Amino acid sequence: MISNWQRAPLNQEQIISLLGDSYWRVSLFESIPSTQIKLVELLKVEKIPAGTVLIADHQSAGRGRLTRTFETPPQVAVLLSTVLYPIRNSADQGWIPLIVGVAAANAISKYCRLAPVLKWPNDILIGDLKVGGIIAEQFDDCVVVGIGINVLQNSDELPVPTATSLLLECEEDLIKAREQLITYLLQEIRSEFDAWNLAHDNVEILKKYSKLSATLGKQIKLDFQNGETKESTATGIAENGGLLISGGETIVSADITHLRAIQ
Repeated sequence: MISNWQRAPLNQEQIISLLGDSYWRVSLFESIPSTQIKLVELLKVEKIPAGTVLIADHQSAGRGRLTRTFETPPQVAVLLSTVLYPIRNSADQGWIPLIVGVAAANAISKYCRLAPVLKWPNDILIGDLKVGGIIAEQFDDCVVVGIGINVLQNSDELPVPTATSLLLECEEDLIKAREQLITYLLQEIRSEFDAWNLAHDNVEILKKYSKLSATLGKQIKLDFQNGETKESTATGIAENGGLLISGGETIVSADITHLRAIQ
């Protein structure tokens, strides 16, 4: 079991101090239905500056991709949403969840020395188990990005057998306060997003994403929202951030199941 001190509430002042950067405007909630919903509601009222981030110690209606929920007990996860303002062509915005995935993988590696991999387009894995997820929603001239990472859950607190937490995957003495992971995550998001936003192409982010991808080169099953399914091979990432499959087709939205690696 996890010791009580590790389940302490998040400390907003500690997060601000660790960030050491006036760019970030941090708002912390003890409990909230969804940081993603709250941030979109705020954007409907007024323009929100880049660097605004909403963090929750618990979400009662956390949102995942494709209308799914993201459920965790209080004081065990990193749950946050932030707003990004791309100046790139709107056709490139499919890269944003991939960029945030790279940032999250880097942050986890710094936090507890694990080596996460990414399942296109929005899952963060340790091995074959999901440790976190990303949601990205366009709103006017910005993209609202939500990230959830399981940190301190025991196995009986996870929603499905295919999920895991950082505590379960690494040595317990490597687990630090969640404030440190939030700091690494926000710093990595800013660094990776700014580099992509100012670039003229997707060459560098493609290299980074490809190294972390658990999907490329695998036989996969695609489940589409209209109920159709297809099996194919993931062959690459398209110019718009979509998934290239055998035959040259580009997939922009589907639920992916990894079947096996291609020999």
